[in-house]
Amino acid sequence: MSTITKPQIQQLQTICSGKFRSREERLEALSEMIGVEINSIKELNRLQADELIYFFNTGKTLDHSSWAMFDKHNSQHKTVLSLCHQLGWVQEANPQFVDLQRLGGWLKSDRSPVKMPLKEMSRAEVSKIIYALQNIIKSQYK
Repeated sequence: MSTITKPQIQQLQTICSGKFRSREERLEALSEMIGVEINSIKELNRLQADELIYFFNTGKTLDHSSWAMFDKHNSQHKTVLSLCHQLGWVQEANPQFVDLQRLGGWLKSDRSPVKMPLKEMSRAEVSKIIYALQNIIKSQYK
């Protein structure tokens, strides 16, 4: 994934200077928002920066759920959904349903081995996603 650009850094610093009292407070808030601890804005990638800028300008989070749309007739997609349940990536209000926003966000992240919508992936690419999710589960139980 490509690194943050200078204009994005400037835009985020301008936005954040009016919202947070200190650098530490800003970095703590941004870390919480993206779900990864950062020590500098320069550690963000372009996608994370775009999402933060969008959020600060509109008050809305980006919708990642379209990346997690699945084919209920595809056995690999059903496996991905099962793994999401095992990880606890479910909707708060309806725990029987996978949180597509979270899965889609993960698919867009640096942690995903394939950065594309689930429905556009080949069998081999979905296999990589399944393997990565299985490894996340294994690491949780170590």
